[in-house]
Amino acid sequence: MKALFKGCLAGVLWMFSNGAWAAPECADFLRDAADPPQVLEFVGCESAPQEQGAPLTATYRVEGRYAHKVERYLQRLSGEASYLKFVCCGWETTGFSYYRDQTTGRRYQLGMGSEETPYSRREQWGKIGYFYVRVVLFTEEV
Repeated sequence: MKALFKGCLAGVLWMFSNGAWAAPECADFLRDAADPPQVLEFVGCESAPQEQGAPLTATYRVEGRYAHKVERYLQRLSGEASYLKFVCCGWETTGFSYYRDQTTGRRYQLGMGSEETPYSRREQWGKIGYFYVRVVLFTEEV
């Protein structure tokens, strides 16, 4: 009886430990953990296991008229005050910022940019169709 109990207990503990180490999957990363503004629309998530770091990339979009609100949200989320800059043919973040989910401890890379546009002043953002946000989770060491 004692051996049966120990065997069952070991089996239950093994099942729970496997669940705790489950590999992350593609998801709406921001909606799941970071309370994004309603104007930020989840477009989809792609897995690229063959690329360096085996990234999972969630893509979002926001209409140009609300882009400033999302830019501020990303600044608060990452704790960095990086602003979008106009480069050649569109708006983009310089480099990347990062966000750490307090619940899971996972670290996400954040980036934002616009579609190609001739509008090079912030006051013209309302004339730009969409800005896009990319949230990347690397599932392997880079």
